[in-house]
Amino acid sequence: MHPTSRLLLGGFLTLAIVMGIGRFYYTPLLPLMQAQYGFGPDKAGLIAAANFAGYLAGSLLASLAPRGGARLAAFRLGLCASVATTIAMGLTDDEAVWLALRFVSGVASAFAMISAAGMIAESLSCVRSEARLGWIFGGVGSGIAVSGVLVLMADPFLSPSQLWLAAGFLAAAVLPLPLLFVGERALPERRKAPPPRRRAARPIAFWPLFVNYTCEGLGYSVFVTFIVAIIKGRPGLEGVGDFVWIAVGLAGLPSTLLWSGIAERIGFANALAAAYAVQIAAILLPVLSAGAPAAILAAFLFGGTFMAITVLVMPLGRHGLNGRGFAILTAGFGLGQMLGPLFAGLLVTGAAGYDRALVASAGAVAFGLAALLLAMRRRAPGAAAT
Repeated sequence: MHPTSRLLLGGFLTLAIVMGIGRFYYTPLLPLMQAQYGFGPDKAGLIAAANFAGYLAGSLLASLAPRGGARLAAFRLGLCASVATTIAMGLTDDEAVWLALRFVSGVASAFAMISAAGMIAESLSCVRSEARLGWIFGGVGSGIAVSGVLVLMADPFLSPSQLWLAAGFLAAAVLPLPLLFVGERALPERRKAPPPRRRAARPIAFWPLFVNYTCEGLGYSVFVTFIVAIIKGRPGLEGVGDFVWIAVGLAGLPSTLLWSGIAERIGFANALAAAYAVQIAAILLPVLSAGAPAAILAAFLFGGTFMAITVLVMPLGRHGLNGRGFAILTAGFGLGQMLGPLFAGLLVTGAAGYDRALVASAGAVAFGLAALLLAMRRRAPGAAAT
């Protein structure tokens, strides 16, 4: 295998393990855990928030790791800890231990993802192949789809705790590949020069973008935490929930490359605004219609935007605050996604509770879109490309 392909495959598998499974596997298991252990939406939101809080803490710590051995160690520690905490979730039914494990899992996923993305991006930039970084984010959708298929196929035979173990052992079987493939790599030069980019991201006012991305964390986290539980809780749709999660993953696989291509044609800020509009529609669809077609369409639209939004935001704000823009944007997003499930869990009361939570989360994303549009309107026409 070509060294570049090997490095990209390692990154792809890393994100499948630590994000698609380690971070988001809780979503398809949530209704099964609630049925077995009897906890409500408020506790479900708290468990999700613990993971998102860990991701926030891990993001801030990972951004401090210097290049070289420290960053590689953070990557390997995060990757192994993500697998270990997934397995450990199947070894206990203590809610306090669940909270601790989900927090550590969030820290681990941030360590592995940020460290791997940093090492891969730097290696690719040295051979003028930065655009290929988008390939690794397909790993998130792949991990989500695989986890959805696992729950769909094994649910009749395994308990929730056994499903945690099954996913953990599956991730452990794949673990040696990213450990071997990802690192500080010197890649061979490309024989052909990459095609010139049609359009590059132009600077945008940082603080409106910060508000925008924080609102995205707040809004998207409600859908990504509760959507399977919402669909499975509707009469006649019990069998649709797992297919919804699989649809989210399948749509996420090509989404970053698709939206990056759109951004190069119409501009990054314009593409980001369009992605937000699509995501708002996805969040509201299950409220507007209780049928299976609306649920599947919502899953495809949401899966096709939630990772792409991150890929579009970062070029617009990474140079803000004297180069600290990436870390500050990630912190705002992390804070928003930590609070989203907590607020949603409190909103869910009675039959219409989930509808209220979805409408509120769509409102948060819409507020973020308004902040983005305001920043776009105020941006100087002659801002230099970055």
